[in-house]
Amino acid sequence: MIETTVAPVIDADLLALVLDHVKVETGDEQTAYGDLVEAYLEAAIGRIESASGRCLFTRTMELTTDAFGTALIIPVSPVISVASITYVDLDGVTQTLSSSTYSLINRLETPAIFPVHGAEFPKARDYPGSITVTLDAGYGEDVADIPSQLRMAVMQTVADWFRFGGNVATTSVMELPASARHACMNFRRQWA
Repeated sequence: MIETTVAPVIDADLLALVLDHVKVETGDEQTAYGDLVEAYLEAAIGRIESASGRCLFTRTMELTTDAFGTALIIPVSPVISVASITYVDLDGVTQTLSSSTYSLINRLETPAIFPVHGAEFPKARDYPGSITVTLDAGYGEDVADIPSQLRMAVMQTVADWFRFGGNVATTSVMELPASARHACMNFRRQWA
């Protein structure tokens, strides 16, 4: 299981880009529209992250698993860094794995943690959640760090929802526009 422990901060420049894209000014009379666009932006980022399999803005996450195996496959990307790996040893004591004993490989496409050459992962207690990996994932903290296709997918999604927010004729609420969905597929990978 993987979960976010420190949520990302959405770059204010992205909000400004989206407000400009949907032609909403931020004056007193437009505050309600600005708030609506901001809510759509947060939801759109979540949908684009799900569809693309990529974390747009930096956040801290924890992966818990039951065993080391040959490698620890990380089901998010891109991974910026691994902060720590803790495990419950055979005696039931929580230990921290030394960072000199493992390496993050292929941090963008299929992030995985392997023991360094000549080393092995230690024996861990065979119990659900006995291994915890704390990591930072995402493209960065600035909108410029995000690939342009994914930035545009977010902007297109917000614009579509903003324009057609009252349309109840569709069977799917908050569906991604086709162009945004296609942009996300360029980044999608098969999760292990």
